Amino acid sequence: MRTILITNIPTPYRIPLWDKIKTSISFETICIAKIEKNRLWKIEKRDYISFLKSYHFFISKMDWPIHFTIPFSLFFKLLKENPNNLIITGYDSLAYWEALLYAKLFRKKTILWNGSTLLSSRSKNKIVNLLKKVFINSFDTFYTYGTEATKYLEHFGIQNKNIITGTNCVDTDYFKNNTPYTKQNSNSLNFLYVGQLIERKGLENTIKAFSKIKKTNWKLSIIGKGEDEDKLKKLVNDLSLRDKITFEGFKQKDEIIDYYSKADIFLMPSYLEVWGLVLNEALASGLFCLSSKYAGASIDLIHENKNGFTIDPLDINDLIKKIDQTFELNIDKEKIKESFTINYENEAKKIINAINKAYK
Repeated sequence: MRTILITNIPTPYRIPLWDKIKTSISFETICIAKIEKNRLWKIEKRDYISFLKSYHFFISKMDWPIHFTIPFSLFFKLLKENPNNLIITGYDSLAYWEALLYAKLFRKKTILWNGSTLLSSRSKNKIVNLLKKVFINSFDTFYTYGTEATKYLEHFGIQNKNIITGTNCVDTDYFKNNTPYTKQNSNSLNFLYVGQLIERKGLENTIKAFSKIKKTNWKLSIIGKGEDEDKLKKLVNDLSLRDKITFEGFKQKDEIIDYYSKADIFLMPSYLEVWGLVLNEALASGLFCLSSKYAGASIDLIHENKNGFTIDPLDINDLIKKIDQTFELNIDKEKIKESFTINYENEAKKIINAINKAYK
């Protein structure tokens, strides 16, 4: 049985999961693009990953990459490859619709890999939502990463019995094994943010909240790049926080572990986040996390008072309150690490279960 997955781009956190799947079944991946403009990752090559000829542009205001493929190029590629089933990871590109059309015409089993949630869905347009419903209800089975992603499918009429609910994941063992606690000043609380410097990530409110914190024994390191970088640096300067908040730039996976090792508290204050894989990285590194209630990951990964607090990043008073509470914590990083058990192997099994379910 041969499976082909159709997705937008290869990513450093997806490829190891695909590797695991490939050890168990005949598996290939077709990507619409090699990279997106807002991504700076270094991507490892795999012989089972191929790419379509496509054109791309990026709407920065909406943080939305748009991909155009040559019409029916994917359709004819699938005709040539003749897979038994298709895993499709979205509906926001014509290539995904082409793949679904091919599957229906040639009676191939289809699995929708979904991460969208009701909170992350941007469109309120009735026609768009009708098209989504038609698309979603055309699949045989479903794999979701997260409870909220499953609720999203149920909202569009999918029965829970047809859904395998998983969890989005990173290389948990890599972060567990490479982040020894190396805090340099035991009297200071080290906060860490990792992500893009764009509006929906909630950094502006977070910086303003830190300006209201009365305690002085803290530092915040901001890892990442983005169009709001100059604006955020100016805000830090205007609030006289340059000695407290530092901008470290973008870091690759092998560079970032040093920051996780030195940090105590991780911040994910996004206003909109389908999942938020940096939360996985932080928990695998043993950090206590302040994670947005608007992120899919928070529902499944945050256990209140044990490994983190759920925050409302739109409410500065809530941010101040939760940040203040972290100064009273006795954080056991090793205990947080040990309790985080999500890994690629288990998720690969769930995806294969979703494929098998399509034949029952």
